[in-house]
Amino acid sequence: MESESSASSNAAECGATSAKGLSPQYAFWWGVILLLIGALLGAGLMRAFQPTRTVVPKRTGPLPVYGSVSDFTLTERAGDEVSRDDLMGRVWIADFFFTSCAGICPIMSSAMEGIQTRLADVDGVTLVSISVDPERDTPERLRQYAKRYHADDAGWWFLTGDKHVIYQLSQDSFRLSVEETPPDKRSAEVEDVLHSSKFVLLDQQSRIRGYYDGDDKDDLELLIADVKDLLKE
Repeated sequence: MESESSASSNAAECGATSAKGLSPQYAFWWGVILLLIGALLGAGLMRAFQPTRTVVPKRTGPLPVYGSVSDFTLTERAGDEVSRDDLMGRVWIADFFFTSCAGICPIMSSAMEGIQTRLADVDGVTLVSISVDPERDTPERLRQYAKRYHADDAGWWFLTGDKHVIYQLSQDSFRLSVEETPPDKRSAEVEDVLHSSKFVLLDQQSRIRGYYDGDDKDDLELLIADVKDLLKE
């Protein structure tokens, strides 16, 4: 009878425990676990919705030298003739474009405008945009184009001149492709001139020290960092 009574008592206790749920000790630890899971999920969501920060890679040594740009004489939008000698002693960033380009050129010029803003307080830097459609890109046309991008008269040059000289400069000195599209191949999808979208960084001796994609934000951040490094050389 005692064993039956004991069994009945144990069964009653088990029933009572089941009815009331977990013991306070178990409930406490389950609460801790749930809080930890919630905190981890919350942290993950916060990271997912935070804006991505651009990390500029660290260089382990000086910038490489890819070669020197040969001398040239071209016409700036103000009507003045300029040459490589006018850039000696300055760090400069060059690109090739043309004013009627509807594809990559506006993106590149907007990026160059951003670089101009970022380097506004930095002395010793000149931006140089060279037209690959010089027959149409007269100084007057370049002046109108430059206004669109708030180009500084002294700090951002727009150059035009002899097409043969410019093409040779692009291909032989800057090592960038440029090719005029045959008239029968031109369309809304194919520009009149095919050219590189690279920005080229040159040092105070007009030596090429780097190439950067004109439509890549990370590359442009690296370009700005490299400009500042060159100014210390």
